[in-house]
This record gives sequence, C-alpha cells and structure tokens, in this order.
Amino acid sequence: MLANHESDWNIDDLSDTDVYAAIRYLEPDPVSTNQQDDHRRVIICACLYVLLLLCLGFVWLYSA
Repeated sequence: MLANHESDWNIDDLSDTDVYAAIRYLEPDPVSTNQQDDHRRVIICACLYVLLLLCLGFVWLYSA
C-alpha cells in the first residue's frame, strides 16, 4: 500500500499564465447569474402587476 500522499506534478513548473488560466476556468461567470436574477425580478413584478389589476377588476365589478 502506498504511503505517499503527494501529487505527481510539480507546481513550481507552472507559469503565471497557466495559474491565471486555471483560476479563470474555475471561477463562475458573474454576468450570467446577475442576468438570471434580473429576469426573475421582471417576471415576479409582472405577475404581481397582473394580480393587482385582477383584484382591482373584481373590486370594480362587484362594487358597481
């Protein structure tokens, strides 16, 4: 059974561009998550606006 828990590749051989490329690859894209949140907010606001109009329509219908 192996007792050596060290990795086989040498980190000192990596250049700065390799490290930056790996970091950019692993980071999530912040623009796409913000756009999804904006779309959800617009949809929620539109649904609330429609519900408000429906409630006002029922109140107007039954009060007349």
